[in-house]
Amino acid sequence: MRARTVVKRSSRTFFQNAQGEPDQEEMNQPVATRVAQDQQGHCENLVVEKGLPLEQPAPRSKLHQLLRLLGPGFLSGMAGNDATAMTTYAIDGAIAGYSHLWLMLLSTPMYQSVQFACAKIGRINQKGLADILREYYGRWVALFVVLILVIANVALIAGDLVAIGSGLELITGLSWAWFVIPVAALLWYLTIYHNFESIIKLFSILSLAFVTYLITAVFSDPNWGVVLVNTFVPHVSFDFSSLSSAVALLGATISPYSMFWQAYGEKEQRRAGSLTRQIRSAALDVASGVISGNLVAYFVIVTTAATLFTHHQSINTAANAAQALEPLLGPFAKYLFAIGLIGAGFIALPVLLASTSYAVAGAFGWPSGLSQKLSRCKEFYLILTGTLIVGLVVSLLHVNPIQLIFCANVLVGVLAPILVIYVMIVGNNRIIMQTEALGLVTNLFLVVTVVVLVAADLLFSYGLVT
Repeated sequence: MRARTVVKRSSRTFFQNAQGEPDQEEMNQPVATRVAQDQQGHCENLVVEKGLPLEQPAPRSKLHQLLRLLGPGFLSGMAGNDATAMTTYAIDGAIAGYSHLWLMLLSTPMYQSVQFACAKIGRINQKGLADILREYYGRWVALFVVLILVIANVALIAGDLVAIGSGLELITGLSWAWFVIPVAALLWYLTIYHNFESIIKLFSILSLAFVTYLITAVFSDPNWGVVLVNTFVPHVSFDFSSLSSAVALLGATISPYSMFWQAYGEKEQRRAGSLTRQIRSAALDVASGVISGNLVAYFVIVTTAATLFTHHQSINTAANAAQALEPLLGPFAKYLFAIGLIGAGFIALPVLLASTSYAVAGAFGWPSGLSQKLSRCKEFYLILTGTLIVGLVVSLLHVNPIQLIFCANVLVGVLAPILVIYVMIVGNNRIIMQTEALGLVTNLFLVVTVVVLVAADLLFSYGLVT
C-alpha cells in the first residue's frame, strides 16, 4: 500500500499518494462536497499550527441526531400524503374496503425506486431534473414537463389550502374561508425566510401529526386477520368505481412533484463522507419517507374501510370522512382526523411550492434554492410567491374541491409515467451519470412502475369513455 502524505497548496488541503496522484475516492465526490471538506480541513490545520485546541462538538440529543438523518427524502415521502392524497385514501377505503391494501405494499418498492433514482441523479450532478432535461434534451422537452407539473401543482395547492381550512373548521366551527389567507401567509413566511435545513427539521417534526391516523385506525377496531390477508393477497375487481379508485391510489402515491423535489432537495442537502456514503445515506433517507408515508396511507384506508365501508357510508372529501367518523367512533375521531388533515396540508404545501419553483427556474436556467438568499434567487422566490397567490385565488373562488382534485390527478396520472421514463433515461445515461448509473434492481422496479402506471391510465381512460 502506498503511503499518503498531506500536501498544502494555498487555502486548500487534499490528499495525494506518494506519486503525486489525487486520492480517487475524494476526487469522485461532487465539487460542492470537496470544496466544503477542503475549507474545513484548512481551518483545522491552521488551528493545529497555532497550537490551539480543536473545538470539541457539543453532545447532541437523540432527537437532534434523528433529525440530522432525516432529509428531503423523508419530507418527500410524508408530503406525498397531502390533503388531496388523504382524500383519495379515505375515499378508497370507503368504496373498496380492504381490497386495495395490497396496492400499498406493491407501490412501496416502486415509489422507493423512483425517489432513489431522482435522489441519485441530484446527488451525482448537483442539478435538478428540469436543468438536466433542458441541458441534454432541449428546452422544449423541459418546458412541456414543467407546464403540466405547474398546472397540476396549482390545483393541488388550492385543494390543500381548502383542506387545511376545512380541518380548522371542524375544530373551531368557523368557516374554512377565514383560515385560508392566514395559512397561506404563514406558509409563505416559513418557506421564504427559513433556510433549507430549518424547513426540513420543522416540517419533519410536524409529520408527527400523522400519528393521529394510527390511533384512529386502532380505535376503529378492524378485523386484523382480514386486513393482513388483503395486504398480501391481491384482489382485482373490474368494476369501474373500484378501478378508478385504484388508479387514483397509485397516482396519489407516485407523484411528479415529489420527483422534482427529491432531485433538487438532494442537491441542497449536505451529507458527510465519500460519494458512496452520501448515496447510501440518501437511500436510507428516501426509504424512511417512503415507508412512513405509505404506512400513513395504509392506516387511513384501514380506518375508513373498518367504519365507512362497513356501514355503507359514502364520502367526497377527507373532511367528510372526519365528520362521518364522529357518530361511529366518538368526537375524538373527528378531531384526530382533522389534526392529521391540517398536518398533511402544512407538510405538503412547501414541497409543492418549492418543486414548482425548482422546475420553472431549472427550465429557464435561473438560479434556485431554498438555501439561497432572496437577493441571489429573485426569480425562484418570485415564482414561489406567484404560485401560492394563484393557488390561493383558486381556492377562494369556491371551485368544487373534488373537481380540482380530479383534474389534478388526471394531469398527474398523465405526467407520472412520462417523467419516470425520463428518470430512467437520465439515470442510465453514462454521459450524465458517469460511473454511477442506476443499478439493475432500481431499473427493474422503474420498468414495473411505468407498466403499472400506463396500464392504470389506459384502464381509467377506457372507463371514462365507456
